[in-house]
Amino acid sequence: MNTERIQVLEILAMGKLTVAEAELLLSALAESEAREAKSAPEALKAAEPPVVRGSGFSGVGMPEPPRPPRPPRVPRPPRPPAPPRPSRGRRADVIDEVIRLRNHGIEAAYLNQMRAMLGDIDIDEVIALGIHGIEPKFVREMRDLGFDLTVDDVVQMGIHGVEVSFVRHTRDLGLDHLTVDDLVQMTIHGVDDDMIAMLKKAGLTDLTADELVQMSIHGVDEELIDMMRQMNPTDLSADDLTAMSIHDVTAEFVAEMKAAGYADLSPDDLLRLRVHGVTGDYIEKLRAAGMDGLSVDELIEEYIPAQE
Repeated sequence: MNTERIQVLEILAMGKLTVAEAELLLSALAESEAREAKSAPEALKAAEPPVVRGSGFSGVGMPEPPRPPRPPRVPRPPRPPAPPRPSRGRRADVIDEVIRLRNHGIEAAYLNQMRAMLGDIDIDEVIALGIHGIEPKFVREMRDLGFDLTVDDVVQMGIHGVEVSFVRHTRDLGLDHLTVDDLVQMTIHGVDDDMIAMLKKAGLTDLTADELVQMSIHGVDEELIDMMRQMNPTDLSADDLTAMSIHDVTAEFVAEMKAAGYADLSPDDLLRLRVHGVTGDYIEKLRAAGMDGLSVDELIEEYIPAQE
C-alpha cells in the first residue's frame, strides 16, 4: 500500500472524510497508478533476466582461448532531477476538489445527484448550487414539471425563492408556458400564492407574466377587484385593474360618482374622470348651474376650461 493510500485512510479515520469521499479518492489513485504502469516500458525491460552466453568452446573438442579482461566501465554521471510537473496530476486535482466540497459542507452524494440531473457540471457549479441551498429534490420536481434547467436557472430560482408549489399554482391559473425568467421576475415583484388564488377567484385566468408583474407592482389588491366585480363590467382586463390602481380609482371614488348620478360607468370612464380630476362636488355645481345629465365627455370638457 503506497503512501498516498495510507494518507487517505488516515484522513478517513480522523473523520475528515466520509466513506464516499474516501472511495472517490482511492478510485482516482488506482486509475492514476494504472496509467503510470502502462507508461513505463523501460522499467519492464530492465527487469528482464540477462542473456546467457555460449558454452565457452570455439570448436569441437577445442577450448576457447581466454579473453583479455575488459576494462572497467566508466561510471555514468547521475541524472539531474526531473523538473517539477506543471500540473499536480489527477490525484491531486481530485483531492483538491474533495477538500473544496468539504469546506462548503457538500457531500459526495450531493455531487453525484446533481450531476445525474444536470449533466457533467463542474465543481464551481456544484458549489454554487450548495451555497444557495438548492436541494436535489427541488431540481427533480422542477424537471418533472417540464423545465429543461441549466445550473444558472436553478441558482437564480434559489436566490429569489421560487418554490415548486408556486409554479403549480400558476399552472392552475392556466399559466403553463412560463419560463424560468418569468417565474423569477414574478417572485421578485411579489406575485405569490395568495395573489394567484385571488385572481383565480375573480375569474382572471388568461394572464401573462408581465401582466401579473405589473398588477403586483402597482398594488392591485382584493378590494379593487371586489369593487370592480360589484360594478359587473363585461370587459375588465388586467390592464384596466393596473391603470385604476395607478390612478387611485378607489371604492370611495366609485361611490362618489354613484351619488352624483353616475352609477353605471365603465372602467375607462372611471379612469378618465379620475385622471382629469372630476369630482362629485364639481358635478353638483354643474347641476346647480342647470347643466344636468351631462355625458362623461361633456363633464371632462366642462371641467378642463374651468381649471384653466
